Amino acid sequence: MPGEFLEQRIVGGVSYGSSYTDAYAVTITTTAGGAEYRKLVHPYPVRKFRLVFREALASMWADVVNLYHRCYGRYAGFRVKAFDDFTTAPDGRSAPTRTDQALTYVSSGVYQLVKTYGLDAAGIAIGRPSRVIYKPVSGTVLIAKNGALLVSGVTVDTTTGRVTISPAPAYPADTITGGCEFDIPVRFDVDLQVDQSAPAIRMLEGVELVELLQP
Repeated sequence: MPGEFLEQRIVGGVSYGSSYTDAYAVTITTTAGGAEYRKLVHPYPVRKFRLVFREALASMWADVVNLYHRCYGRYAGFRVKAFDDFTTAPDGRSAPTRTDQALTYVSSGVYQLVKTYGLDAAGIAIGRPSRVIYKPVSGTVLIAKNGALLVSGVTVDTTTGRVTISPAPAYPADTITGGCEFDIPVRFDVDLQVDQSAPAIRMLEGVELVELLQP
């Protein structure tokens, strides 16, 4: 079952040297003859961050350390902004638009924000993975019905990424699209290490976070 979640974003002086990966859960069995049998466990990328913070001693506690303790280390989740991928635009950084992504139908009038990856101009693919957007940024969500921006009757839950439209569109006749800025739900994946690099400066190296697929 999902654990606790704090609806706040980690902040602080993220330094060069930070990195992230997108991993897919694939099991690979190799036969004696060298043939491989590969199974895709789930079609979603799981993002992992390795952050480096250079913090003044006075701000380190407020920015990172207190959050770590509020989360009880690996126990609770929180938000992080992925600076290369924080909008629904194809490049991950441009301003979101109302037609960026097709929303997933959940029930009458209720849709889920998502972002699809792997666009290829030639259309070459075995499929396109998507990330469920659970944590849209408040005030950034744009929703359209059949391409027309909806300016009323739209409610966005910024803790689940679900959008409720009233009156409910006709499904599947009406096409619902949307765009937004979003955070990635994560948790700490290692114990926090603080290096005393100078009297008033601290380095927090190897702050590892892992995405929560079901926060």
